Amino acid sequence: MIYKPLLSPSSSFPTTPISLPLSPPTLSQTQINTPLFLCLSHLVQPSMSTNGPTIFSAARNDAASFGAPIDLKNISEAEARKLMSEEHKALGYRPPPGSLAAEAQAIASKHPKKAPCGITAEQIRQAALADAERIKKEREAQNEGSGAQVDLSKVGEAEDRKLMSEEHKALGHRPPAGSLAAQAQAAAAKHPKVNGSAPATHDLQRAALEDAAKLEGVTAAVAGIDLNFIGEAEARKIMSEEHKALGYRPPPGSLAAEAQAAAAKHPHSSAGLDPATLTKVALEDAKKIETIRRLSGGSSSSEKPINLKTITTSEARELQSEEQKILGHRPPSDSLAAEAQSAVDKRAEEPVTKEMAAEIQSEEQKELGHRPESGTIAAVAQSLADKNENDGGERTLGEAGL
Repeated sequence: MIYKPLLSPSSSFPTTPISLPLSPPTLSQTQINTPLFLCLSHLVQPSMSTNGPTIFSAARNDAASFGAPIDLKNISEAEARKLMSEEHKALGYRPPPGSLAAEAQAIASKHPKKAPCGITAEQIRQAALADAERIKKEREAQNEGSGAQVDLSKVGEAEDRKLMSEEHKALGHRPPAGSLAAQAQAAAAKHPKVNGSAPATHDLQRAALEDAAKLEGVTAAVAGIDLNFIGEAEARKIMSEEHKALGYRPPPGSLAAEAQAAAAKHPHSSAGLDPATLTKVALEDAKKIETIRRLSGGSSSSEKPINLKTITTSEARELQSEEQKILGHRPPSDSLAAEAQSAVDKRAEEPVTKEMAAEIQSEEQKELGHRPESGTIAAVAQSLADKNENDGGERTLGEAGL
């Protein structure tokens, strides 16, 4: 069939006949067998899994377990103030000693004229949120595990006054919001006169002293080291040894972090400790941190906040991006982001079998409470498994962008 190009009547261009084929181009067998979702994978959003809604919180929690996401050594006073403000907002009370904000202020005070080190406002905010979350969890765990805690439902005005007085004396200043005394005051306002037996005076005293110790480190002795006398050289040694033992910078609340914050107040002091002792306490604290991290669901825990069997490529990328944004650097090899990427990479090379599809289907159904819908990773995996079984193909989830 011959077609002539359309030209306007006034055109003086010559017309040249163009030959077009009558039959459509033939498709190869590979193209015919390729599912439509593979052909269009570059045009459509990859299917998601049930991990989607938890990516951000998982990234933030995992990043928090790797310590300070910002370089405290070079932080400026302005950046430290911003960090304190953000963490104060997140906690609802002034961040206590051992917090990231308190550490930042202690370090920044040593070089008040230092120029900003380039931390973005978002990095500061994310760091503050992550550390505030850590502090809240630690306080909850301490409150649950302490035998000296009092039943606030049995605290009236008299007991509140006793707690406030004892904790005030121990701290040397009025107990802050979030302290046991402050919580007792709020509780007593609801029931000034309590019915039944009130806590014994000695229990109130002990609880007040323990809470003060948690807030301000009143005992100033951690792992047998009196932080009132520790100097910069000793703090550096502890930080170095604990960093090596953990494989990442010791987080706020660690012995190394507490020692650095204390040494900033009296850099030329000395607790008279030899290097072997400093190494020993650093290793012991590192073990404690790793144990807590495992129990609290850190990335070394067997129960992940993300299901690595069903996470998709796009979700792994998002997790990596979020965690890197919070940390300020690429997540380390034992981070959740790295584990997720490794899981996706490994799965991408494996042809989808009936067994793999069934496992993904089961995991997703368990989370959803019903059969996964079409368009999800479970449905795509099932489709690929069926096709592979029918024609002996080796289609992978990686080819489908998953």
